Order: sequence, then C-alpha cells, then structure tokens
Amino acid sequence: MDLPQNKDTGMRHFLFRDGHGRLDEKANNFTAMRILFALIVLYGHALMIPLGLPFEGAWATSVDFIVQCALDGFFILSGYMITASAMKSRDIGRYAGARFFRIFPGLIATVLLLWLIVGPLFTSLPAGEYWSQSQTWLFPIKLISQVDPMAGLPGVFEASPMGENMNGPLWTIRYELMAYLGVGVLMVFGLYRKNAQVLVWTALTLVFGMLVESFGYRGIGEETIGTLARFAPAFMIGAAFHAGRKYLRLTPAFAGLAILAAILTQHLPIGWMMLDIALAASYLLLGYARIPGQTGERVRNVEDVSYGIYILHWPIGMMAFALLPGLSTTMLALIMLPLAVLAGWMLRVAVEKPALALRARLSRRAAPATAAETAAA
Repeated sequence: MDLPQNKDTGMRHFLFRDGHGRLDEKANNFTAMRILFALIVLYGHALMIPLGLPFEGAWATSVDFIVQCALDGFFILSGYMITASAMKSRDIGRYAGARFFRIFPGLIATVLLLWLIVGPLFTSLPAGEYWSQSQTWLFPIKLISQVDPMAGLPGVFEASPMGENMNGPLWTIRYELMAYLGVGVLMVFGLYRKNAQVLVWTALTLVFGMLVESFGYRGIGEETIGTLARFAPAFMIGAAFHAGRKYLRLTPAFAGLAILAAILTQHLPIGWMMLDIALAASYLLLGYARIPGQTGERVRNVEDVSYGIYILHWPIGMMAFALLPGLSTTMLALIMLPLAVLAGWMLRVAVEKPALALRARLSRRAAPATAAETAAA
C-alpha cells in the first residue's frame, strides 16, 4: 500500500529538486557540453560547406535549428559563468586578462596558420599574385580585430560555395567580445555586483532584443545590431539564472514548463526569448547533473578542446572538400570529426595552456583566483 506513495514522493523530489550545483573546476559537466556544442556546429557546417546556403530540406533545416540552439548555448553558459566570476571579483584587470587569454591566443594562432600556410597551399593563384593582393595583407587584421571575421583569401577554397569565408565560425566571437566588454564596463562603474543589478540589466537587454525582433532596425551596423539582439539576451539569460538562483529554484519542473512555453509561443515575437529560457534551464540542469562512476569522472575532467574544435573545424572541412570535391556531407563530417578533435587538442596543448600559464605568471602577485573565475577562464 505504501509503494504508490513512495513513487509519488520520488517523482515530486525529482521534479522539484534544485538543480543548481557548484561552479568549482571539475565539479560540473559544462566543459563537456561546450565540446558537444562545438561538434554540433561542426556537423552543421559539414552540410553547409558542400551545399551552401540557404539550407533546404527537412533534415538540413532541422540540423540548422539544433545548431542555432548550440550557438545560443555557448552564450548562455558564458553569461552564467562570466557573471559568477564578475560578481565574486572586483578586479577588472584580472577579468580583462582572463577574457583576453581565453580568446586571442587561439584566435591569433589560427589566423596566422590560415594566412601563412593554408592560404598559400590552397590558392589557385601563383604565389606572387597571392602575396601581392591587398586582400591577403588585410586578412589577419580583419579577423583578429573582428572587423570582418568572415573575410576570405584570394583564390582559396573555390570548390565550395562558401569559399569566400576562410573561417565561418569566427563571426560569433565578435559578439562574445561585446558581451565581455559590456560586463567589464558595468564592473568598472560598480553596476554588476549585486543580483538585482544583473537582473535589471537582463530585463533591459531582453526589451532591446524584443524591440529589434518586433520592429526591426535599419541603419548603421544593421547586421551587427540584429545579431546582437539575439546573442546579448542569450548571454544575459544565462547571467540571470546565476543572479536569480536565490529566488528561483532550477528544477526539472521549471525546465518542462519553460519548454512548453517555448513551444506555445514559437510564432510570437517572444518565442525566441522563451526558447532561450528553456534552453538555459535545460543546459544548466544537464551541466550540474551528477553522472556516477568513472564515466562521470571522465566527463567532468575532459580536456577543454571546445574552442579549438570550434575555430578549426571549418578550415579542416574546407581543405578536405578542396582535395575531394565530390565528398558527400556524411563523409565530410566523418573526416572533419577526428581531425577537428585532434586539432583542438593540439591548439589546447601548444597554444591555450602556455597562454594560461603566462597569464598565471603575470598575475602571480594578485589575489588567488576564485573557483568561479577558474571555471570561467
């Protein structure tokens, strides 16, 4: 007679348990999730490189939707972890250093590799003509500064309909940097220290996004403003989940209701916002889920090769398609996957870890980093 009651109690415990956990390094699954997001984007680009845009067909459009959810996932997790770090430390120098060493060493190494090695090897132009083009010499400046992250190199990757882009994924880095800059400015003025402040900035960002979504924007920086209206709210929704953790429990029940709300509002201007809230709740629950045994330990301790996979898979796919232009999308994905993981690991070992060690030496005299700062680095 007690069994149904026990089952009911167990179900209530599962649905309403608080899923928030610790951001301490190796105490969550967020690194593994970022790797998964990067691999999802890789597969989407394995379709895009040979087929071009726009996506056509049920499978390609479904994959594109999942890719967009993964891209928003990067910003949601970033907003959550960056906010945790920023609210625990008022040291703007440490914050700026962590953000710089997270993005630029790998970006600079990748751009130089494309410019100096991949470009000359895969251009259809003679070497002298390749190096005489202003497009060639402006390429590293455009990508590293993010003035034009979609820039190409002359005569390179002409076999693909996307060949004008040397590294398609780099376009999102601009908006990540904008988010870092925005938080940094608020930190300087003491406007990102309290939970209520973060929630207010989140509300204002969501209003901005909804206004652009509802009425559009035409003018200077039209494309940048339009994309910022998507990614800034995603970032701040992640931030709000951290700032609001004392007021709202992160439960499976809440995630389920958020998913239902996203489905019901998908055709309304607020649909994208409800989707990001649902994604944030789901991603955070997965990020803090405790996977038992050695499997869980491996997941929590996986090497963070997500950034390397993300910024290197596109040129790998382009090179493979240039050498074998008849590749199917499935074969291209199967070639890209192991090579991108290997390249991401090499970038991590040869560039990112030495850069992080340099950052540690430069900040040796500073106070020890908090657990949140370590997780967000």
